[in-house]
Amino acid sequence: MAEPLPLRNWLQFLMILTLVAGGFSGNRHLLGVAAVLAIAATALEWGRLLKLARVFAILAVLAGGVIAVLLPDRFALLWQALVQGVSFAALMMVLGMLRRPVRRSAFVRSGTQYLLAFEPKRRYAAINIGAHFLSLLFNVGMIAMIGDLARAGGSGDAARRPMVIAAMRGAALVSIWSPIGLGFAIVTAGVPALDGMQLMLTAFAFTAVVLVLTSLLPLLPADARGTDGATAISENATVRPLLITLGVCALLLAVTIGLHRGGGVSFTLASVAVLPVFTAAWLWLEIGKDKRLYLSELKGALAGLGDLRSESAIFLSANVIGAAISIVLVSRPEWREVAASGTPALPVLLAGLFLIPLAAACFIPNSIFVVILAQLLGASPIGTAHPLALGVMLTVAWASAVSVSPISAMCLITAAQSGVSPQRVAWRWNAPFAILVLALAAALISGLVAFGR
Repeated sequence: MAEPLPLRNWLQFLMILTLVAGGFSGNRHLLGVAAVLAIAATALEWGRLLKLARVFAILAVLAGGVIAVLLPDRFALLWQALVQGVSFAALMMVLGMLRRPVRRSAFVRSGTQYLLAFEPKRRYAAINIGAHFLSLLFNVGMIAMIGDLARAGGSGDAARRPMVIAAMRGAALVSIWSPIGLGFAIVTAGVPALDGMQLMLTAFAFTAVVLVLTSLLPLLPADARGTDGATAISENATVRPLLITLGVCALLLAVTIGLHRGGGVSFTLASVAVLPVFTAAWLWLEIGKDKRLYLSELKGALAGLGDLRSESAIFLSANVIGAAISIVLVSRPEWREVAASGTPALPVLLAGLFLIPLAAACFIPNSIFVVILAQLLGASPIGTAHPLALGVMLTVAWASAVSVSPISAMCLITAAQSGVSPQRVAWRWNAPFAILVLALAAALISGLVAFGR
């Protein structure tokens, strides 16, 4: 007899249900219940969390205590940040739930395999662009899938490197515009004046330009270029599975956007509502009429709610910590003087654009800086006058930070697949790529500020 799901998974599932119900109905009591369930689920996962996640959780509790004691009249703002952080944690959970059906899918692997069948001179561009869109469905798992398929095809560490890097960069860039991504969720939640659809369309156009340029100019150092003699994984691979998988990605995106527009809810809440239903439907289509196998796989997907437990705890805690820091800073007369002084927007935005990746390269999680800047600048005159420029700055900085942070999941997976250290991936291989992306973003942000956007 199969073992029952652990209590922590049931708490996570109930948290998602109450969050979605509270978000769509506007019932604050349900949102409060979701926050309590999130805290309880994190407590039950405590022994399985990474050390960094436990440190963040402790800091969040301390930050809450400081605000409760020193600024009790602002504690409601911190509670609001906690509830907001619950939605970020829920997004990580449902992404973990989706990983199982995608990971087990022979159809997805077949579609991905087509990208590796290109001749070596075109393969980097094919994987970079293909992995970008497939990452809507598989996120960081696309990097490992590319690496595993290349290894199965007989490619050694050195030969796999350009393929794995192409997948990583494509996956990193999708966070600039994808409404299903966490960076996009944090930014749209932190900048009240920002139109999420406008940001998505602007960021997508920018990302398309970056994808084309970085496919033509991979900017790979010698030790990451692989060999021209690297063989295709399968000469018989066909494009049909890839096109169907991309169509599924487009459908997921369209449903999420439709729910956001039609339901009047945030992109984050729409994603949290859609992904579990999408996962159940995916499993049904893959498995067919075998009810026992379907229920077994569905149970496995529910267990996947805890796969990204540490990431969920980090982002939940980071939102509370960032809110606490913002509350303290905003309460200071010095900050009010700066906010009222009419500081030019462009220097502040460009400083933030480069500061976030620089901090990430120094092992500081990018989530902390993005949350703090979103909350500080989002409610400031800069965020009111130039919400689109601020949104572009934060999302591009997030994607660039992921590529140069030695502790990001993407760099860690790329390093493991390439047989090198995460520091080499972040600081040597991806630094030129990040600089190019940041330079292009600086030009776009300058133009948006000039046009009052």
